[in-house]
Amino acid sequence: MLIIGAGSIGARHAANLAAAGAHVTITDPDPDRARAAPADVAIPFDLDALPAADGIVVASPTRFHLDHARRAVATGAAVMVEKPLAERSDGVDDLVRDAGPRLMVGYNLRLHPPIARLVEMVEHGRVGRPLAHRLWFGSWLPDWRPGVDYRTTYSARAELGGGVLNDAIHELDLAVWLAGPDLTVAGAVVARLGPLEIDVEDTVRALLHTPQGVPVEIALDYLSRTYRRGIEVIGDEATVRLDWASATLRIEAPGTVETEPADDPVSASYEREAEAFLRLVRGEGAAPVDGRAGLASLRLADAIRAAGDQPR
Repeated sequence: MLIIGAGSIGARHAANLAAAGAHVTITDPDPDRARAAPADVAIPFDLDALPAADGIVVASPTRFHLDHARRAVATGAAVMVEKPLAERSDGVDDLVRDAGPRLMVGYNLRLHPPIARLVEMVEHGRVGRPLAHRLWFGSWLPDWRPGVDYRTTYSARAELGGGVLNDAIHELDLAVWLAGPDLTVAGAVVARLGPLEIDVEDTVRALLHTPQGVPVEIALDYLSRTYRRGIEVIGDEATVRLDWASATLRIEAPGTVETEPADDPVSASYEREAEAFLRLVRGEGAAPVDGRAGLASLRLADAIRAAGDQPR
């Protein structure tokens, strides 16, 4: 396995793939960072001379995902691109076509049991007919990476493809998973409102709807001083709500309230993701999130940005 990018997510993928039995090579423009990663071998950064590999993970900053993914796909290897698939959707159709079933997008939360349980409830009719969806995420950006100046991270810098819309695109992918890919953006606010020293948006509020008119609300920010995250689906028979702060999955129906624990560690979803990628590499299974699904959330991000009048 070859990993392009030895930052925090690249190092995580290296450790998980190694633990799953892969021989891991890593490369990064910063040779010291590459050597510090938990990989078997660190090699010089040269995208024009990628070594032969069965699988390649693109874990570079978002701005470089499309270029690096194209180069990886051209080698014939199976490729996993850390979310999002690219900074914007322009040109991604060609990548998805060229890669076919060899392309996987790193949306690990699809492999997080509490989320999978909520989606299963909705799909199996536990809430009845869905009438509204709501997804939210908020966290104070300086707290994300202890000991690292947030202003130097890709999250804070437009030149690296940062901003909360791309950074928290998990919520868009989960909206697509729950409500389908054919979502229309009715309106959005995409803005930099807080005191952070960044040149990207720190706040997103978007109102979408399905072809049937069912509303989907999405709220994202870098500003919440206490981590908050959740999903709620209101149906004509019940409401189901996953609240990460309380680590509970709550089902509210007329006269009854049921609560299930939702305290599975998110780190385990990355381990499942590594195992899923190795199955794809070996030809033993399909990608949990393939190129077409990854492109759907990216197009949705573009539409939200356009509605918020924040071209990038």
